[in-house]
Formats: sequence, structure tokens, C-alpha cells
Amino acid sequence: MQVSVESISDIKKTLTIVVPQEEVDTAINKRYDDVKRNARIDGFRPGKVPMSVIKKKFGASVRAEALSELTQSFFYKAIMEEKLNPASAPVIKANEAEVEGYEFSASFEVYPEITVNPVEDLSLNSPVVEIAESDIDNMVEKLQKQKASWKEVKTKAKDGNQVTVSFEGKVGDKPISEEPIKGFPVVLGSKSMIPGFEENLKGVKTGEKLSFEVTFPEDYQQADFAGKVGVFDVEVDKVEKSELPEINEEFIKEFGVESGDVADFRVDLAKNMGGELTRALATKRKEIVMDAIVENNEVSVPEALVDNEINQMLASLNEKAAQAGQPAQPDLPKELFKDQATKRVKLGLLLSEMIKQNDIKADAEKVQARIEEFAQTYQSPEEVINWYNSNPEERNKVESVVLEDQLVDWVLEKAKITETQLTFDELMAPTQATG
Repeated sequence: MQVSVESISDIKKTLTIVVPQEEVDTAINKRYDDVKRNARIDGFRPGKVPMSVIKKKFGASVRAEALSELTQSFFYKAIMEEKLNPASAPVIKANEAEVEGYEFSASFEVYPEITVNPVEDLSLNSPVVEIAESDIDNMVEKLQKQKASWKEVKTKAKDGNQVTVSFEGKVGDKPISEEPIKGFPVVLGSKSMIPGFEENLKGVKTGEKLSFEVTFPEDYQQADFAGKVGVFDVEVDKVEKSELPEINEEFIKEFGVESGDVADFRVDLAKNMGGELTRALATKRKEIVMDAIVENNEVSVPEALVDNEINQMLASLNEKAAQAGQPAQPDLPKELFKDQATKRVKLGLLLSEMIKQNDIKADAEKVQARIEEFAQTYQSPEEVINWYNSNPEERNKVESVVLEDQLVDWVLEKAKITETQLTFDELMAPTQATG
């Protein structure tokens, strides 16, 4: 076997492989023998068909099948010999010219060679948060708002008011919904609608009709509306203001504090907020570490891995749509997901290399603790725990998560850390809705 390697780039390779003629002859003759044993041709007994008849009838298919097998086996031998690690399926092209033996080329991407910069050079800004009495005050107010009742008013709508509207919208000639939207509540200032929609409702009164235009965000979930102007015809059904409930024994007991005492209520809130804070800090610090790893290391990313990641993202998106009773969107352009998919693949390659280089192993006790923590959300925790422990594939998924968490802790120990003081609300504030 003769092999030559052409490097199109550091991750794109083309192998040219020449299979010796004797190997070709052996493969073809073996295939002819197999066909002769099993051929059923009128006028001949099984196994007694003359080879000349076999070659005339099956020659083209026999050669094609033999060369296909040789292509697979010699490609595998070649990548082993050249120590190449394919990241994509090869594109095979046979050389049609007259050559001694069988020559073909195989073009494919390989996994990149990765050099990770020292984590000691990373400068990270890590949030620090302490729960203050004012944070508990804010939480009490939020819980009051959850239990708020709405009372209709005849005044003009302002921030904090709930405006119930019926409307129709179009982007060009395409309706935004199949039927007009009736009795839809919008709390002004909540930013639950696309930018501009709530602003146009400020100052309206019950019974008022209005038309306005708003531009859908570029990343809007429905791709055919993204970045386009929508025209809305709106009728105001009613304007309401919220009335907060009194913080009394009855109110407190609704949140599981049996004593109904304000002090006990605040202690319980502080405990729950502490749990939320711990999880949110871990998530934020992990995000900071992962972003820093991606930004501070260069990696050539194979297109095949990006395409595969995009396909997984599309499948996940359509699965969520199905669960929400929404139609699938199989025709979404892949370009919408390319940047995010590329970042994910790059991060995955870097994390894998860092874990290997530093011999980081998943702590079995932490894996078990994570499984038990997750199992507590189910009615029969023991059954869930046993299921994970008896399914290696599922347990491996938990191990991967724990391994990432351990890597984050390891980076935080070695990197240069600057702490930034945040309030509880600043840390917990969700990304603003865009639609």
C-alpha cells in the first residue's frame, strides 16, 4: 500500500492511497467465488455455473463491491499508519486513470491538535453576593405581587398597570397568528412583549383603539418574523391596577410557614434564597470560566462537528416546540445557529483536552450526591437513584456534568480572580425577554 498525505489546512486532509494489484485481484476473485457458490442461473446447477458466465453477468457489480470493501479497509489502515483522527466521514474519489492497482483519494477533517494556554494566565471577574435584609424585603414584595389582585381603573395606563388587549398583527401580508388574539393581559414595564409593544400601550384608556408598528428582534424565535416590522391593530379591553395583599398570618401560611409569624417567614425566605444563591453563583462562575477558556485559546473547529451540533440544536428546539404544542420548524436556516454551535464545539474540544492533560477524574462521591439531589425531585427517589446506578450510560452523563464542575473549581483555584460585589437581585436578574 502506498499512501501520500496532502494537508489542505491543519484540519483538512486528503489521503491518496494505492492498493496493490495483487490485493485487488485477490478481493475480486474471492468475490467471484462467493457469487459462484450462491448464483442461481437457469440451465445450471447451483455452484456449477461456469466462471465465464459469472464474469459476464456479475462482473461490474463484483468489481464495484470488491473495490468498496478495499476502500474501507485500506482507508482504515492508512489513517492508522498516518496516525490521523478523522472528525468527519471521508469523501472518496476513485482515480479513473490507468494505474497499477487501485488508486483512490479520501478527503476529510481531522480533530485539531490543541494547545491550551496556562490557566494561571486567566483573569476572571467572580461575583460575590451576601443576602441583606433589603433583599428579603424585596422578596416579600415579589411574593405580594404574586398574590396581587387586579382592580379596574378608568385612568390612563402607566407602568405597573395591567392592560388587557385584543389585537391582530401582520408582517407584510402574513398574519402573526391564525386567529385574532382576544383578552390578552400585558403588565406594562414587565418587558414580556417584543420591544416597543408595551411602550405603545402607555397612556391608553379602556375602549381605546390604536395601530402601531414595532420591529421584531433579530433573534426572534420565529425566524420568518425576525428583524421585520409588524403592524398591530389593538383594542384596549380594560386597564387595571394591582392591589397587594396584607402581610398577615393568612398570607404567610400560604407559603408553608405554619406559625404565620413574620420573623419565621423571613428566616424561611432567607434559607430558600440562600439555596438559590448557591446555585446561581455556581452557574455564573461556570459561565465566566467557560467564556474565558473559549476567548483565551485558539482552536481550529472542524465543520463536520459544527454541523452535527447544529443538527442537535435544531432537534432539541423542535422537541421543545412539540412539548409546548407548537409546530416544528425544520426549515430554519442553519446560519442562525452557526456561531453558537461553533462556540460549543470549541469549548467541548478545549475542556476535553484540559481534563486529559491534567488527569481530572470525576469524584464518585460527588457523582452519587448529584444523582441523589436530582432524585429528590421525584416521588420515589430510591427508584431514580437505582435507575441511574444500573444504567452506565445515564450515570456517565452525570459524571460529565460533575467533571465539568470539578474543572471549573480547578480553574478558579489557579486563575487570577477579581471579586465583584453584587446584590442578590443583580445576580438573579433574568435576561430580558425579547418576545
